[in-house]
Amino acid sequence: MHIVHTEADGGKGGQPLRIINESHGMIQRGHQVTILCPESAPLHALARDAGLTVVTMPLRRKNLHNLQQLRGWLKANRHSVDVINSHNSADTWLVALANLTLSNPVPLVRTRHASGVPRNNWTTRWLFRKACAHIVTTGEALRQQMADIGVPMAQSTSVPSGVDTRRFHPADKQQARAHCGLSQEDFWLGVVSHLRPNKGHSVLLRALAAIDNPHIKLAIVGEGPHKATLEQEIVAQGLQERVVMAGHRSDPERWFPAFDIALSPSHDMEGVPQGVLQSLASRIATIATDAGGTADAVINGQTGMLIAQRDEAALREAIMKLYEDALLRETLAQQGYDYLCSHFTRECMLESMEKVFSTAAQRSSSR
Repeated sequence: MHIVHTEADGGKGGQPLRIINESHGMIQRGHQVTILCPESAPLHALARDAGLTVVTMPLRRKNLHNLQQLRGWLKANRHSVDVINSHNSADTWLVALANLTLSNPVPLVRTRHASGVPRNNWTTRWLFRKACAHIVTTGEALRQQMADIGVPMAQSTSVPSGVDTRRFHPADKQQARAHCGLSQEDFWLGVVSHLRPNKGHSVLLRALAAIDNPHIKLAIVGEGPHKATLEQEIVAQGLQERVVMAGHRSDPERWFPAFDIALSPSHDMEGVPQGVLQSLASRIATIATDAGGTADAVINGQTGMLIAQRDEAALREAIMKLYEDALLRETLAQQGYDYLCSHFTRECMLESMEKVFSTAAQRSSSR
């Protein structure tokens, strides 16, 4: 198959990484992949640096010029394209409208990465129910949102972003701490994510400040617009000696094994956060909030601890419970790892997406 991905602008978080990871996997399975996106989208440079085929296409706005540009490319390449996978609202609308003008429209699969509730009006219902051959969500909670606006369950599939377990896997804690420059004797909490307000770092800092134990420390891995605010909050809470701001790291797989507990305190519009899946793959006890589709992977008391969003008291209590109970930490880490390996690996994702794409393409060709 020739699979074409379109993206208006997915930011710097998990969405472009999902597209790149999935694209590499499909190429390894013998498929052709092309990515259409504006040069301003972070995906543009990331995908090119990853060696993928990228076509610069204005997709950020729903206007006549962008529609004509996209339609021209689709018309010229329709003979070789089997399916389009769109990832944002604007590019989905542009593909859907271009398809209306083509004698042989391209089957459209829409992936919804975030848990924002879609508008329930006739245009949105037409887009998801009629213009799209299939809807992929990155969590079951997002899939239910589609059902709530009338998309049949048979027309949607939940496919969380799978983890490459060759990259993220259990490793020696002492070696990991030596690599990361973290003290060997302390109890390390860790959060790996983009630094934006809804990722919940501020809630975590307040929870940590309420724990009167200087040996419980926190490593924050990532960059983003909330960095300066977090640095100010660390000083205001008196946590300078207990928090490490590690910045962006190209090797997060070397950081997870250094943690005693990995956290996802998000109150963002999530699918299943990549950081959660990566911590499970690293066999690290995980505490996460019930944001978006996180509960698909973190089953409270079985594969990790799941708490309410923005609840710093619950977060503090969960941290202390795992700090004080090493056996529970190990049990949750192992059970989380086992569950990840059977449900959320890269191969699980590729198998499911390949089936979605091939089904959509076959239905189109049989018409």
